[in-house]
Amino acid sequence: MSTIKPKRRRCKICREWFQYRDFRIWWCCPEHGAIYATQKRAADQEKKRKEEAQQERRNTKIRKLAVKPLKYFHKQAQTAFNEYIRTRDAADPCISCGRFHDGQWHAGHFRTVKASPETRYDEDGCHKQCMPCNHHLSGNIGEYKPRLIEKIGQEAFDRLMGTHELKKWTREELQELAAHYRQKTRELIKRREVAA
Repeated sequence: MSTIKPKRRRCKICREWFQYRDFRIWWCCPEHGAIYATQKRAADQEKKRKEEAQQERRNTKIRKLAVKPLKYFHKQAQTAFNEYIRTRDAADPCISCGRFHDGQWHAGHFRTVKASPETRYDEDGCHKQCMPCNHHLSGNIGEYKPRLIEKIGQEAFDRLMGTHELKKWTREELQELAAHYRQKTRELIKRREVAA
């Protein structure tokens, strides 16, 4: 008949091995039990304090977002959208001048955001563009148009140039849009890493 070997574990205080009868016992003697209980209580209080502080930070963040103007959320969505466009067109040359360069790249809208806010987040109307074309040549529209038609097709171009209903964006919609484009950018980067 085999005998069951007594279970052993290390004391949380002195790190000595001891035999225990109850799985909740983590100390080798009553004195160490008192020390362990004091330390555990302090650790639990610290954990609770950290959780409360984290919750307070979350609440503060929510309160701060509640007073931010709609312009802030448009900027967040536009930044995420532009990053997606630059990532999507990373292998393409500038849509206007057709060159690759070592400078800064923008997400250039064919119809400007001020002139056509309803097409602001239209993927067909925004493409990778070099900074000189976008800033110094005001989008270089004369060269942009034929390359845009070649890239997206005449039907999509006509839709882009047609009339659009002006959308009144809410904070929640803009936050969802920003999250959507950040997710699309991450997925695109992952797909390219897998393909490489």
